[in-house]
This record gives sequence, C-alpha cells and structure tokens, in this order.
Amino acid sequence: MNKWTLAVLYAATVCGISSIYAPQPLLPVLAAHFGVTEATTSLVVTATMLPLGLAPLAYGFFLDAVPAKPLIAVSLALLACCTACLCLAPDFTWFLADRVAMGLLVPALLTALMTYLATTASAATLRRVMAVYIAVTVFGGFFGRFFSGLSAQFLGWRIPFACLAVCLGVCAALCTLLPPDGRAAFSPIRLAHAPQVLRKPGFAAAYLVVGLLFFVFSGMLNLLPFRLGRLEGGYSPLRAGAMYSGYLMGIIACLTSHRFARPLGGPTRTMALGAGLVIAAVAVFSLPSQAALFCSVFVLCSGMFLAHSVAPGVLNGAEKEHKGLVNGLYISFYYSGGALGAYLPGFALDRYGFGAAAGMLALAAVAATLVAARLDVRAFSGDAAAK
Repeated sequence: MNKWTLAVLYAATVCGISSIYAPQPLLPVLAAHFGVTEATTSLVVTATMLPLGLAPLAYGFFLDAVPAKPLIAVSLALLACCTACLCLAPDFTWFLADRVAMGLLVPALLTALMTYLATTASAATLRRVMAVYIAVTVFGGFFGRFFSGLSAQFLGWRIPFACLAVCLGVCAALCTLLPPDGRAAFSPIRLAHAPQVLRKPGFAAAYLVVGLLFFVFSGMLNLLPFRLGRLEGGYSPLRAGAMYSGYLMGIIACLTSHRFARPLGGPTRTMALGAGLVIAAVAVFSLPSQAALFCSVFVLCSGMFLAHSVAPGVLNGAEKEHKGLVNGLYISFYYSGGALGAYLPGFALDRYGFGAAAGMLALAAVAATLVAARLDVRAFSGDAAAK
C-alpha cells in the first residue's frame, strides 16, 4: 500500500470522525438558536453515536457482498450531502433527523475503511497501519471539535459544517481513484455465536468496562461546553473548542500503552489504571474552575485511551475463532455506552443540576474501575497462560 493511498484513507477517516463530533462544542449555540433545552440539544451527538453501537452487528446481515472501495466513496459522498444539509436545517427536528441519517452512514464508512486497510496492507505492515489508524481516529475526534469551535467563533455555527461537507466531498472523489481492495466483500457476523463469546471468562466484564468508560467519556465531553458557561469567563465556541486539546493525549496513550502494560503487570491492569484515571478526571472536572476543566480533559483522555488501546488485544488474544464477532461486540458496547453517556448526564444536568450529572459520571467511572480490577485476578488467566 503506497503513501498516497494511506494519506487518502487517513484523511477520509479524519473527516468521517470529525462529522460525528463537530457539533459538540457548539451545543449551547445550537440550543439558543433552535430554542431547545440542553438535554434535547445533546441528542445531536447521541443520534449519530447510537447507530455506531448497533451497526457492527446489524450491518453484517446486508454488507456481505459489498466491496470496501465503492462503499467508502459512496458513504463519504452521502455524508457530505448530509453535513451540508445541517447548514440549511429550518428547525431542530430537521437538524436532528439529518444527524440520524449521518449516524447510519458513519458506521458503513468506518467499517469499510478498516476492512480496506486490513485487507490491502501487507502482513509485515498491518500492525503499524492499524496502530496509525487508531491514532488518526483520535486526532479526528480532536480536530472535529477544535475546528468547529474555532470557525464558529468568527464565522458562525454553519461554517464548520459547510467546510466539513466540502472536505468529505473531496475525499469521496479521491477515494474513487484508489486501487481495488484485497478482498471482495465483508465477512458476515454470526449473532448465533454471541452468547458463546459473552460466556467466556472475563469477556462480558471487559465489554462492560469499555461501555462504562465511554459513557463517562462522552458524558464529560458533552457537558463540557455547558459547564464552561457556568464558570467565570463564560462560554464561547473558540474557548470550548480549545478545551478539547487534552484529546491529543489519546494519541500518545494509544501509541505508548503497550509499553506500559508489561511493567504494570499486564493489559488488564493497564485497563484498571486507565479506569482509575477516569475517576480522577471526573473529580477534577467537578472543580469550579476553567483551568481545572481544561486539565480534566487531559486526564480523561489519558485514562480512556490507555484502557481502550489495550482492551481489543486482550479480547482478540483470548478468542481464536470468532474474531469478527468479538470486535463487533466490542464496538457495539463501546458506542452504546457513548450514546447513553451523550444524553443521560445532560438530562440529569437539565433536571437536577450539575451535581447530579457529575455524580452519575463518577458512579459509572467507579463501577468501571471495580470491574476492571476484578479482571486482573479472575479473567483471562487460562488464555494468558496459553499465550
């Protein structure tokens, strides 16, 4: 796989991930513009994230015969159209419906991108290519948030979506020039094997850990612009976008986590450490200071991606037969937790105040840490020994 192909695929990944998170720093602006509550506005993130929790399993039934290359181009083109339509939404209902449509397209795009990379890269470069892909997805999460806050500050909330639509369209055109992918179609996911996978020692617990952690992660980052507005200095789109700078710690965590796993005593202990850092992040996030808010994102992303970067390896290393299903379940638990986290803490904030929202996040973080700590002692021991 040449450098030009990788550059196009990684650019498409950044644009696709950015389309999920671009509205997040603009939630107070959107709430004021459309005249809806904070909790209702949070649905624009949930609406796009929820299909990501369901699609890895549901898509397996009808993507069996779809080659990766055309699916990438078509998904990008449709996503560009939907993103452009956000600028024209006459009311919140239309805006939310458009975000739901985007949520149905993003899983197809990301599934196709991962499949293309996995089947086109050589065996010698596959691990490096996929490691960079994960780092690129993290960068896309930061870039979408920061760029939307920066451009909205000076040009209005519609401009970020218009620019992103153009970028998605350019990526769609470039992807039509890619060489054919190495495999003709996707491998179907057999849901009949799901109970067998979930019954394996430690699997359900590991899935629960990542779901809870992404619940906290999404909840904190969704609450961030509203929390910012309640602190001295106030809210602005640019200030909110800059607050997500800590997201870049995720890139460092993803690329270095495996170096920490051995001295920490193994990957499951690394997951427990990551979960513990998430508890600390919620505590710092709760302090009434913009400086604390800024620092909390660095701690949150360090912990979240420390756990996230090692968890798939633990699960794949312990399951030899149904790797597609293992990864499909992982993504489903991950994004289902994120979809709930994007809405429920905002609902608590709207009804009961910040203390209730922060308490919900803290409980989820503590639960994730306790479950992860049990993994250290009881789970994967036979598989780890065999390995």
